[in-house]
Amino acid sequence: MVDGTPASSVADIVKEASEFGGLVIPPDAKVLDARTDRGIDTSYRIALSTDSAGVNALLTGSGITPPLTRTYHVTVEIIAGPPLATSPSLLETGDRYQRPDGKHVSRDITVDERDQTTRYVHIQLFDT
Repeated sequence: MVDGTPASSVADIVKEASEFGGLVIPPDAKVLDARTDRGIDTSYRIALSTDSAGVNALLTGSGITPPLTRTYHVTVEIIAGPPLATSPSLLETGDRYQRPDGKHVSRDITVDERDQTTRYVHIQLFDT
């Protein structure tokens, strides 16, 4: 169980989100939670725990080329992990991914650098 959601559901959501947004989740990343909302638009949120190599693998494998930049104010609503307000260092990046069917998906990534090795990654995907 992850926050009351069956682990199989979380795994299914991560798989759907990966296909939806062209994400490549590193095998050593720990999925903390994943959620989806399907209404007029479709959105996915994923929270991961990994290290700096895992962050690089996620960005490179997913073809996200804009560099991570330091930020001091993040409006992302996290679904797992420590509160962003307590983070010593926040980075963000994002892009628009063109799916094989021609539709576009916005991909927003926020990285919470807790210490030398711990990274919490918050991913938001949406097709608005």
